[in-house]
Amino acid sequence: MSTAAQHGPAAGGSRGAGGGTAGAPARSSTGRVAFGWTLVGVPLVYGVVETLVRVSRLFTG
Repeated sequence: MSTAAQHGPAAGGSRGAGGGTAGAPARSSTGRVAFGWTLVGVPLVYGVVETLVRVSRLFTG
């Protein structure tokens, strides 16, 4: 019997996207990512808009 057959797949074998632990269930995090971007994006957009409004007032009088 060869060494590879005794020890399973070679290093770097197929473990799926992300190389997680064998047998662990795959979890979809699309909702968490969308929530995170919303939590960060809304205040960011508000701040950028407010900055642009104030800068335009500053330079237009």
